[in-house]
Amino acid sequence: MESHHDHAPDDPCLPACPGWAQGALELFAPQRRYGEMLEACRNASAIECVIVAPAAPAVEIPEYLHEEELVRVNLVVGRDTPEVLLDEWGIRCNLTFRGRRFDCAFPWPSVLAGILKPPERKRPRFGVIQGGKKD
Repeated sequence: MESHHDHAPDDPCLPACPGWAQGALELFAPQRRYGEMLEACRNASAIECVIVAPAAPAVEIPEYLHEEELVRVNLVVGRDTPEVLLDEWGIRCNLTFRGRRFDCAFPWPSVLAGILKPPERKRPRFGVIQGGKKD
């Protein structure tokens, strides 16, 4: 994944950054900025997917996937999983693999990248302007 950020690599990557959706997790992971990864996921309106290293310690994923170098896991609530639990430890969710549900766990050190859906931008509210002649 290639993403273009409008800030220095050590600076915060906020949702307004053009590289945030596809690059925030990828930027923070090698720097071990796990608190900022958690914050980015919490700020997202959805976590489309994460790229995890299944061989990392404490990863819970079906056994047949442990042989893979990297695994893309779709995490869209309501489509791929009933809920995604995020905390300082990492990500937990229940997903379907080969037709069977599986409780998954991804500690932050195992998450190498991902795609986040930016939070909804609130549109400014406009008032009604009265026009015409008043009697």
